[in-house]
Amino acid sequence: MNPNMPVYYRCNMKKVEHVLAYLICSLLITGIAYLFYHLVPISILVGFGAGIYLEKVYADSTVKRRMTALRLQFRDFLESMSVAARAGNVEVKALESALADLKISYSVKADIVKEVENILKQYKQGGIELKFLFEDFANRSNLEDIRSFATIYAVIEGKNDRFGEIVSQTSEIIGDKIEIEQEIHTVISAAKSETNMMLMMPIVIVVAMSFMGSGFMDALFTTLAGHLAATVALVFFGISYALATKASDIKI
Repeated sequence: MNPNMPVYYRCNMKKVEHVLAYLICSLLITGIAYLFYHLVPISILVGFGAGIYLEKVYADSTVKRRMTALRLQFRDFLESMSVAARAGNVEVKALESALADLKISYSVKADIVKEVENILKQYKQGGIELKFLFEDFANRSNLEDIRSFATIYAVIEGKNDRFGEIVSQTSEIIGDKIEIEQEIHTVISAAKSETNMMLMMPIVIVVAMSFMGSGFMDALFTTLAGHLAATVALVFFGISYALATKASDIKI
C-alpha cells in the first residue's frame, strides 16, 4: 500500500491553515461580541474563546466537503468502469478506461484520479491484488459506498463473465442513493438559508439600534444587567447556530 495516499476522514489542513482559520474566526466573533458589549477585553476573550470551537467546525467542514466530492467522483468512476466492463473489458482494462474518462472530466489533481492511478500503479508495479487496493481505498475514505463496492469486488474478482453486470448494478444502486441524498439537500437548502438569515437578525438589530443615537442602547453597554442580557443573547445565539448546523447534517 502507498503510505502517501490521504486518509479522507481526517483533516488534511496544514498547521498554517489551522492558525489562519482560527484567527479569522476569532476576529469575526470578537467584532460581533463588541457590538453587544462595547468592551474590548471582554470582546477579545469571547472572540478568541469561541474561535477554538469555530475553527474545529471549519476544519470538520473541509473534511465533509472533500468526502462529499470524493463520493460524487466515485459515482462517476463506477459509471465509467461499468461502461468499459459491459464492453467486454476485464478488470484492469476497465480501470484504465475509467481513468481515461476521469481525466477528461476532472483535473489530474482530483482525488479520484489520484486514487485510480495509485490502484493501477500498485497493481502493475507492486503486484498487489485489486481487491486489497480497493479495500485500502475504502478504509481511507471511510465512505459506505466505496466500502460496499470493495466488498462486492472482493467476491466477484476474477469472475469475468458477470463482472460487467455486477459493476453496472452496483453503480446504479450507489448512483440512486446519491441522487436521493442530493434531492434531500436541495429541499432543505431553502430552510438553511432562512435559518442563516434568522441567525443574523440579532446582529442586524443591535447594529441598527446602536446607530439610532440618543443613548438608546446605553443601558446594554454600561450596566451589569445590560452585560448579563448581552451574555444571555450571545449564548442563545451560539446554541442556535450549533443546533442549526447539526439539524442540517442529514445522513442516509
